[in-house]
Amino acid sequence: MNIIVEKPELTNYQKDILYSDSRFTITEASTKVGKTFSHIFWIYERAHQSWNKVNYNHWWIAPVYAQAKIAFNRLRAIVGRSGLYKINESNLMITCPNGAIIHFKSADKPDNLFGEDVYSIVFDEAPRAKVDAFYALRSTITATGGQMKLIGNFGGSANWMHQLKEKAKTDKKYSYFKITAWDAVREGILEEEEILQAQRDLPPKIFKQLYLAEEQESDDQLISFNAMNDLFTNEFALKGTKYITADIALHGSDKFVVCVWDGWRLIEITIIGKIEAPEVEKLLKDKAEKFEVMRSNIAYDADGLGSFLRGYLKGATPFNNGGKPIKGKTYKNLKTECGYEFAKHINAGGMKIDCDIDRTLVFKELECLQSYKLDDDGKIQLLPKAKIKELIGHSPDILDAFVMRSYFDVKPDRSQWGRSTTT
Repeated sequence: MNIIVEKPELTNYQKDILYSDSRFTITEASTKVGKTFSHIFWIYERAHQSWNKVNYNHWWIAPVYAQAKIAFNRLRAIVGRSGLYKINESNLMITCPNGAIIHFKSADKPDNLFGEDVYSIVFDEAPRAKVDAFYALRSTITATGGQMKLIGNFGGSANWMHQLKEKAKTDKKYSYFKITAWDAVREGILEEEEILQAQRDLPPKIFKQLYLAEEQESDDQLISFNAMNDLFTNEFALKGTKYITADIALHGSDKFVVCVWDGWRLIEITIIGKIEAPEVEKLLKDKAEKFEVMRSNIAYDADGLGSFLRGYLKGATPFNNGGKPIKGKTYKNLKTECGYEFAKHINAGGMKIDCDIDRTLVFKELECLQSYKLDDDGKIQLLPKAKIKELIGHSPDILDAFVMRSYFDVKPDRSQWGRSTTT
């Protein structure tokens, strides 16, 4: 049976995205610019190309089941009345006359996203899903060499999908597209007056994010973008006492990060993927000797793997993230207190990065220093690490090492204990 697929009228930017030579396309787009409609057609067209065989799969992925069902219903309404397609409503599957299957699935359980014979994937609203879902999908199309298109609204510069656009700068298999409401106006999809009215009705920040796909600071973000950029130009940041802060990780996805500070100037940072326990102790001791850092001015993450240092790095300061706050009793724990103090210092221009470091990586992690809902006791807390991992795809190890620097500002000054003062 020959099926003739008639293409709908597509805009220039839709054609550029759908028929890009790149295997992976990342599209950040304004609301209502036709990204969902056009990508439904793309996956439908892919399922009807001549190279398909029975049970070749083409997946539409959405963060949750309800969103996947919306896309399923849109395509079912178009092809269902022809009588040529098998519709499985319970599993959200449409079997084409050639035997290829278009399957609409949820990304809420990444372990369910591994499969065989998958040749096309559209990941709808990708910024709202876990990065683990992308990892699973990327693995799934390895054997077939299939194509994937990721689409969604702007989800923040730290969001894992936004970070994928960096690949498009150096990897020809990736292409990045940004579509605004004004692009849709020029192509006749949206009315200019409607966008102007939305601009009048909405706060500038919301309008820019939803209609212009522009980077906007979250209300929960503790450090401003301007302050992040200033980190590299704050020549007036004070030098002073030397410190070392270390986020400990031996194996796995976390990194071992060691920061050396001269006052509030970061003068060296070491990031290591894998390291053995004896090497951690040696590295910290070598850094302390090289930069003349007193043992008591070394702080290390004492939770989890870092606890082994207690018996080896005597005199150093164990930093317990969940410990009691020192000064601010409204904070949930010590890490929250230090996180807020760190943000306050950065926003005031008090820190300078005086060494080579990947700015994109630093900004991505600093953006994740965010307030979170109050705990059950009404205490202030930070965005949990598990949430950050979902957002950026890895542990915020640099951020953790940075935040520890504030411990030396909030801890009691024991040098003054027992001294009398006279007036």
